[in-house]
Amino acid sequence: MLLTFALVTARLLKLTEMVVNHGVTLGVVASLIGYIMPAFLELTFPMAVLLGVLMGFGRMSGDRELIAARACGISLYRLAVPVAGVAFAVSALSSWLAFSVRPWANRHLEERLFDLTRTTTSVGLREKIFNRDFRGLVVYVDSISPADSTLRGVMISDARNPAQQNTIIARRGIMIPDEASKSITLRLFDGSLFGVEAGRNASHVTSFRTYDLNVHPEEGLGIRGRDPDEMSYTELRQTILSARAVSQPNYEAETELASKYTVPFTTLLFALMGVPLGLKPARGGQSERFGLAIGLFFLYYSLMRAGEALAEHARVNAFFAMSIPDIIFAVLAAWLFLRSATDSGDQGRGAGDFLWNLIEQFEKRREINA
Repeated sequence: MLLTFALVTARLLKLTEMVVNHGVTLGVVASLIGYIMPAFLELTFPMAVLLGVLMGFGRMSGDRELIAARACGISLYRLAVPVAGVAFAVSALSSWLAFSVRPWANRHLEERLFDLTRTTTSVGLREKIFNRDFRGLVVYVDSISPADSTLRGVMISDARNPAQQNTIIARRGIMIPDEASKSITLRLFDGSLFGVEAGRNASHVTSFRTYDLNVHPEEGLGIRGRDPDEMSYTELRQTILSARAVSQPNYEAETELASKYTVPFTTLLFALMGVPLGLKPARGGQSERFGLAIGLFFLYYSLMRAGEALAEHARVNAFFAMSIPDIIFAVLAAWLFLRSATDSGDQGRGAGDFLWNLIEQFEKRREINA
């Protein structure tokens, strides 16, 4: 719960603003949080397993229970069996979230956001503020009528097309939902459009009585997901095969499919890595182990994002790119576990000793200088 809350905090700030400034009910906000949650649980489950194994084995090691077990002939392999069982169960749960629950939740999230925007059209806009929530747009509204949500004194900078950037000024405007395309049409009245064409080094000014600008409501809330996130496994496979058939690969869909396999597998690697690291002494207590778990997860997340970027830009195969963090952590976990199981490693030195030694050296130098 703590780890999930830490990840969802950024979304909570935006949702809280909706409650305070736009009158969205707590029930609606709770439903949005529920739809967002599966995507975060996929990441927090492996992290929670790593933290649990680290703290559990750390407590047993500190109480000398592991020394007693090893003295009675119980090997580290046997001690790791229940950990592996829990890791397999959590990995299966993460796979279920990735293949079934998250696509379902993302589809319903999109529908809920559209319904919310249709009923509360100004939910993504604030008065007298340069709103940058819409991708490629900066929207300024002088006032919003509480009766009919009419926008007055509208200024928009449209940079969605870098080759042709526009600045739009209008006396008033309204927001019209389009259920077919799941988008919102921002209809402006009595204004002017100032356009700049970078390629031709030209500009133009156009006056209008009515001007329509299409935006996506989920972008206004800052929680829009990619289309592949909303597809089931079958739909994802069909999308990939169809794109390959016309020689236009959908690299985002291929990356999403690969992540469904690689991310849940991380749970097993973290559990295997947590056993030998939990045996190590921690001079900072459980807080040091908590920091170690956060650091390892941050390293994995950084590698995963790097692999995702490589896959989406077609640098390497999607499955290989998304497997890069798993391969690195699998080698590291196997090496640490085998060294601990065969008692060939230094069991008296903890993972955080390097940091503690640096602190001690710093303190000694400060005392000498004083």
